[in-house]
Amino acid sequence: MLMWTFDFMLPGILIEIIFLIYYLCRPRIPVRMNRTFLGILLMHTLTVLFNYISTRADEQFAEHSIPLLYILNIAFFVFYLLRIYWFDLFTTDVLLLKDSRFRRIPAAGAVCIISVLITLSSPLTHAVFSMDEAGYHKGFMYNILYICFAFYLVLALWYIFRYRSRLSVYELLSLLGYHVVLLAGNIARFMFPTVLIMNLFCLMAIIVIYLSFENPDLYLSMKGAAFNLDALIAVLNEKSHSVPCRILGFVIRNYNDERVIYGSSQIDRSITLINRYLSVKYPDVLIFYLRNGTFGILGSETMDCAAMCEEINERFRHPWIADDTELYLSVAFVQSGSNYMEHSTDRIVSTLLAALDNAGQSVVPAGDQPVAEAIQSIDEQMDIKKALEKALEEYRVEVFLQPLIDSKSGKVIAAEALARIRDENNNLIPPGLFIPIAEKNGHINDLGEQVFIRVCRFIRDNNLDALGLSWINVNLSPIQCMSNGLAANFSRILKEYNIPASRIHLEITEQSMVDYSLIKTQIDGLSSSGFRLSLDDYGSGYSNLTRVKRYPFENIKIDMEIVWDYFNARDHLLPTLIHAFKEMNFTITAEGIENREMADEFRRIGCDYLQGYYYSKPLPITDFLRRYGGA
Repeated sequence: MLMWTFDFMLPGILIEIIFLIYYLCRPRIPVRMNRTFLGILLMHTLTVLFNYISTRADEQFAEHSIPLLYILNIAFFVFYLLRIYWFDLFTTDVLLLKDSRFRRIPAAGAVCIISVLITLSSPLTHAVFSMDEAGYHKGFMYNILYICFAFYLVLALWYIFRYRSRLSVYELLSLLGYHVVLLAGNIARFMFPTVLIMNLFCLMAIIVIYLSFENPDLYLSMKGAAFNLDALIAVLNEKSHSVPCRILGFVIRNYNDERVIYGSSQIDRSITLINRYLSVKYPDVLIFYLRNGTFGILGSETMDCAAMCEEINERFRHPWIADDTELYLSVAFVQSGSNYMEHSTDRIVSTLLAALDNAGQSVVPAGDQPVAEAIQSIDEQMDIKKALEKALEEYRVEVFLQPLIDSKSGKVIAAEALARIRDENNNLIPPGLFIPIAEKNGHINDLGEQVFIRVCRFIRDNNLDALGLSWINVNLSPIQCMSNGLAANFSRILKEYNIPASRIHLEITEQSMVDYSLIKTQIDGLSSSGFRLSLDDYGSGYSNLTRVKRYPFENIKIDMEIVWDYFNARDHLLPTLIHAFKEMNFTITAEGIENREMADEFRRIGCDYLQGYYYSKPLPITDFLRRYGGA
C-alpha cells in the first residue's frame, strides 16, 4: 500500500487562507485577469482539498467504498487538470489575447476537455487510476497529467514569445518566473510521487502572480476609495474594444494654485473626501483619481453624464472640510461618448488627461463643461504631432517664402522663410497648430535646423540679386534661443553651404526676451558670428525700449495686432514709437498689410518694409521663383 508524505501540505493551506482573506477583502477592478486569478485560487483550493481528502481515503481504503474512492480521486484529478488550464488562461489574459477561456476549445481547451474525459472514464477503463480491494493503483494513462502540463507550459511560452512586445521587462520576467516555478513543481512531483509537494509549488506561483499582477494596492489610489491611473488603463485595455462605455472626467481648477493657498495636506485630505463622496454617490460606476486634482468616472454607455455633472457641481458649491479648514474649490468637466472607445487605450487616456489639463487652466465658469469637442481637439493635436514627427524623420519640412517690400520703391527686397508640414492627406497644417506642439515636445530645434538648411540651399542654388532679394529672414523660436550651441551650429551649416551670414537675418520673437541674461548671451553670440538680427512681433512680449537698446538688433518688426489696432483706431502712440526707433537707427517692418490703404498709411508714418497678404501670401519655393523671375 502507498504511503504519502503530508509535511508540505499544512503550511501551504495556512498560507493560502491568509492570502485569500487579504485578497478578497480588498477592492479590485473588474477585468478578466482578476476573474481568472480568482478562478486559479478556486481551482487551487479545491485541488488541495480533494488531494488531502482522497489521499487520506486511499491510505484507509478498506474503510471506504470503492465508488466513494473513485469519486474523491476523480475530483482531485479533474481540479488538478483545471488548475493547469486556468494558469494558462491567466497568461492569455496578461497578454490581452481575445481568444481566451473556452472560446479557445478548438485549440488549448480541447486538451483539457479530453484529459478530463479520460479521467472520468477511469472507473470503466482504469486509464488514469483504478481502485480495488488492494487499494489505489496508477493507470496506463496516468502520465497524461504530465503531458497536459507540458502542453500548456509550451503553449504559454509560445504565447509569451510571440506577444512579448506587449509586455514590460518586469511583466515578461514575472510570467516566465511563475512558469519556471510550476515546471519545478511538476518535476518534483514526477521524481517524488509520494511527497505531496506540487501544491506548495503552485502556491508559490500564485504568490508570484499576486505580487506581479494582482496586488490590489497596485491599482488603488493613495487618496481614498478610488482606483488610480494604472487601473483605468487596465480596464480600458479590456473594455474599450468590447464593452461600450463612457468616461466623465473632472479637474479641480487651478489645482497648483489651490495647493499653495490651502496647503498640500489640506488639499490631499480634500481629494480623499471627494473620492469617498463619489464612491458613495455613484456605487455602480468605477471611480479613478488620476493625478494633480483630476478624477475619472467610467460607466456604461447609458451613464447620464449631464446629470452627474450637475450633481457634482452642486456639491462643489459647498466647502470641503479638511482638518477644520473650509476649502472652496471649483471644477471643470470633460466627457467622452462610447464612440470614442474605438481608439487605442493610449490615445484615450492621453487625450483625456490633456483635455483635463486644459480644462483646469481654462477661464470658463465652473458650470460650463468642455465635452467631447475638447477631447477631439486634443486628438487632432496628436495627429498633428505624428505628422510633425514624420516630416522631421523623413526630412519633409517645407519652406514657404513671403516677400518683404521696400516701402519707398514698392519692390521686393527680401523674403521671410516660413515652415510648413502636411498631414497624411497632403493638406497643409497651419503653423499656428504645429509650432506650439514642436515647442512643447522638444522638436522645435530639429524643425528650426531643417528650415535653416533649406534656406541655405535656396540661397546656394539661386541668384538672390537676380530675384531682387538682399536677404532671407529666418525665425527663431524662444526654445531655440535657449540652446547654447545655436550660433556654432548655424555657423557650421553656413560654412557647409558656403553662404555668407549677411544673407540670412534671424528674427527673434519678443517672447524670447523674458530671461535677459540668457537671451543677451545668445544674441551676442549670433551677432559675433555675422548674423543680422531682427526683433519680431514687437508689442506682444516682454521687451521695453531700454532692453531693445542693449541688443544688436537692426530691425524692429511691429506685431500684426498692433498694426491692425492702429489702422482701425489711429492715435499718436505708434507713429511716435516708430519715430523713436528710427532715431535709434533701427529699421521698421510692419506685418499684416492687407490693403493699399494700410500700405500707404504705414509708409507715411515711417515704416521701411511692409509685409502681408496685400503683396503676397507665403508661397512654396517653386511658386515664389516662378512669380519673381527665378529659373
